[in-house]
Amino acid sequence: MTNFYAAQGFDPVSFKSSTLILPAVSLGNVPQLTADLLISSLGLRRVGWIGRGDTVAPFSGAGEGGEIVTGGLEVYGQPGSELYVVQQRSPTLKTKKDAHVALLHDFISTNAFSSVVILTSLDAANQDDAQLLTPHQRVLPPRIPSSLPPSLQRLSDLLPPLSLNMIDQPRPSASTSSTYPPFLPAAGLTRRLLASLASEQIPHGAVTAWCVEGDNRGDAVALAGIVLRLLGIENDVQLQEPSSWEGLFGTTEGWSGGMGADSELYG
Repeated sequence: MTNFYAAQGFDPVSFKSSTLILPAVSLGNVPQLTADLLISSLGLRRVGWIGRGDTVAPFSGAGEGGEIVTGGLEVYGQPGSELYVVQQRSPTLKTKKDAHVALLHDFISTNAFSSVVILTSLDAANQDDAQLLTPHQRVLPPRIPSSLPPSLQRLSDLLPPLSLNMIDQPRPSASTSSTYPPFLPAAGLTRRLLASLASEQIPHGAVTAWCVEGDNRGDAVALAGIVLRLLGIENDVQLQEPSSWEGLFGTTEGWSGGMGADSELYG
């Protein structure tokens, strides 16, 4: 039984040989904000849902065009496109983590994507001095084939590998390799997703973004810029904030808590 429910008029055969951008719910919701930017800037529309939404906290609201959006795994793209983006607007239920990862694994493995790029954010408190100059790094499997899909080849060429020097780094569990996936602080289910994709040698990689919680729009813009470079379309797309971001981190009138007038006074 399929776990993908297509929107009217969309044929899942369009997924074949395309790139899937998969944001992991992690620190500051930077990957989700990045997905918002990509969907808005590229004019993507919802083409379907993965699962029935029973692995995430219940949520619904109004979308950009007045449509109902959910907290579940929604897929955005265009028929015949070479790019699809998953959006998850609410956190995964603690008791459903394994089911959530299995749901995504089955969707990816049955639809023959050429590559999967996971977006994740990491706690900047774990940066070392050298990493202050490299806000984005990559995670790729240790055994990389000689011929990579274009997006993963650009990832390998563009970003340095993630390197963590943590005193209190946890020991590898019995279910993971000692080297892959690496420990990822505050990255949610990223490590489980990487391990799941590696188990069947599905072409994949991850882009990590160091951040702290707060007004994370700037972090999302920077990460979206990296994604556009991986896709080779950085010169063809102007990033555009969705209207749903209005008031997301406060306004410029009175206390904003973000980029408003008072934040300049009080930080």
